[in-house]
Amino acid sequence: MTEPSENGGGIRATRWDVFVLLRAAAVGAVALGMAWLVTAVTDEGGLSWGERAGRALPITPLCSAVGVWAALAPVRARGEALALGALGRSPGQMVGAAVAGGALVALVAALAVGTLRSVEVSGFFPTAAHANAWSWDGGAFTNRAEGLRVEADGAPTKLPGPREPSFATTIPAHGRAAAATTTAVAGTALSMLVAHAILGGGYAPRRRAPWATLLAMTAAAMNVVLFQAAAVRHVPAMVGALPWLGVVLLAYWRYREAS
Repeated sequence: MTEPSENGGGIRATRWDVFVLLRAAAVGAVALGMAWLVTAVTDEGGLSWGERAGRALPITPLCSAVGVWAALAPVRARGEALALGALGRSPGQMVGAAVAGGALVALVAALAVGTLRSVEVSGFFPTAAHANAWSWDGGAFTNRAEGLRVEADGAPTKLPGPREPSFATTIPAHGRAAAATTTAVAGTALSMLVAHAILGGGYAPRRRAPWATLLAMTAAAMNVVLFQAAAVRHVPAMVGALPWLGVVLLAYWRYREAS
């Protein structure tokens, strides 16, 4: 299953690692695809694929975490962690392939957010709409900032032409870069936390890591607050990635400590 490296300084990647990486990446990608489909069938209709992608991509880190769970849960159930430990693998080496697979999904999504201008990123920066965003034109309610029209029967339709600029709907400076960075870092962070929670950071699979759940919830809450503050120009947009970066550093330190 594993083989010592020729220089004696570590463990070489094996077919087992490749299989775990591919399984984590595949399950994460499928989860993200399902999220996109659910978004597509429940929206108001008439949206471009970029707008739908912009609504689904913010949950990419959760999909990465699902992929890691699917890859490592069988390892815990079958007791493979004990065998890997007996062969000389550290906790970080045991989960490294799964974490890489989950992070890969987040990295691909981050590249799409950062490079494709057609992908909407307004979903990362929610703000409250202005009181006068909706107006009555005598036959229906219209919101030209959002490009929507609601008829008397309650059915929403898209307005033709470009949207009117609005403070509540514009993206802050460097917002696209911040959204892409946060997607990649958060996907890596959640992948590491899920891996730690499953294997307990060591060879005993029965150990739990309640701190991982609390840390993930705290980082997510801070990220949402900071992105909302960035949307109203109170803080720079890139600040929103800092909570997840702290999680990555802490998780890495815990793996080094366990090793």
